[in-house]
Amino acid sequence: MKIEIDQSGKIENTNKPTVIAYSGDKNKSLIIFAGEKQKLQKYFRRIGKPSSFVYIVFAVLIFILIKSEKTIDEIIIDREYAGQEPLIKNYLIQFIKKSDRHFDKKKIYFHQIGKKSPAHDLSVKSFRKKKADIKVKSDDVLKFLTKLKSGV
Repeated sequence: MKIEIDQSGKIENTNKPTVIAYSGDKNKSLIIFAGEKQKLQKYFRRIGKPSSFVYIVFAVLIFILIKSEKTIDEIIIDREYAGQEPLIKNYLIQFIKKSDRHFDKKKIYFHQIGKKSPAHDLSVKSFRKKKADIKVKSDDVLKFLTKLKSGV
């Protein structure tokens, strides 16, 4: 299954929630609320890596969103953080490998998916309603940080 992924509410805007959603043969959304993002931002500051906060959290949230779907074979991620895509992709691939799944890294792309994408529609609706299929806490994200081979 080919999926498109979109985000509503930037991760770095820690006064608002962030929703990440995918669309394909199936649709799913994930939400992390502002307070949980603030806890994560404090953690990254405490460990001296504040500039990594957004990109690592974005990759973790994408992984949490897709990890239970075994039929995904191609991922198109909306260009949220231009210039940082190789870093985000690297983190995402590390999480996938640590979960004992094989995924061809050549099948992860970054493109502007646009407002007509069902993923965009789902992320915006979930953001406005503040409701999604998966609700993520800061602890859910933090447990993945120990899985990074390079650390954070």
